[in-house]
Amino acid sequence: MTPPAKRAEDSAVAPESIRLRLTAEARTALAEALAGRPAGSGVRIWVERGMRPHAQMMIDRPSVRDVPLVVDGLTLLVDATSVPFLRDAEVRYRLDATPAGFEVVGPFLPSRLEPAAPATEDAPSAAATASGPQAAAEERVRQALKNVYDPEIPMNVVDLGLLYGFDWAPDGALRIRMTMTSPGCPAIEELVHEVEEAARTASGAPSVKVDIVWEPPWGPERMTDFARRQFGYA
Repeated sequence: MTPPAKRAEDSAVAPESIRLRLTAEARTALAEALAGRPAGSGVRIWVERGMRPHAQMMIDRPSVRDVPLVVDGLTLLVDATSVPFLRDAEVRYRLDATPAGFEVVGPFLPSRLEPAAPATEDAPSAAATASGPQAAAEERVRQALKNVYDPEIPMNVVDLGLLYGFDWAPDGALRIRMTMTSPGCPAIEELVHEVEEAARTASGAPSVKVDIVWEPPWGPERMTDFARRQFGYA
C-alpha cells in the first residue's frame, strides 16, 4: 500500500526521536553479551518487515546505515529503515519465556508474547457496538487484527481504519468487509490471507472470508486518533 503519511520521514533521523528503552533485565543481559567484544561493538536492532513485523537483535560493528543510540550506557545500532517501527519501543529480556530471551515491543510492532492492547477510545469495542452472541467474537477479532500490519508502513489494519464491517451467517460463518488505502496495493492477496487466518483463529468461526470493498473510499479520516497523530494528520 501507499503509506498514508501526510509528511515524509526526514532523511536524517535524530537519535533522540526514537526513544528506545531497556528494561533492567535487558540492560544486564546486553551488557553481559557485549563484555569482551571488540571496541566499538554494539547491539544491532532491525525489523523484519511484513504483515507481522518483528525486531531482531545481534552484536555487530557499526555501519554507515545505522542510527547509533546510547541507552543506559549501551550502544544500540538501529537500522535506519527500521526507525518507524522502533519509535517508543522497549527492549525486554523475558526470564518467564521458554526459552528465556529478548523481545522488542512497542506501539508500531505487533505483540508477540503479550495480549493485544485494548481498543482505543476512538475505535469503540465490538462489545459496545454490536449485539447478539457475535459481539465477543468480533471484539476478539479486532484485537487479533491489531497484530496484522500493512507490510509497507508501521501501522495495523485496525488503526488504519481498513475494517468496514462484520457479517455473520446463520451457521456462524464470518465475512469481513475490508478496504485498502490504495487499489494498487501489491500485497492485497497476502494481506487478505493474513486477516482471514487471524480472524478464524480469534473468532472460532467455521469459516472466514474477506470481501475487499472500495465504497466508501478510504481516507485518512478513517484512521484512529492514534494513527492520525503518527502520520501527521492530528
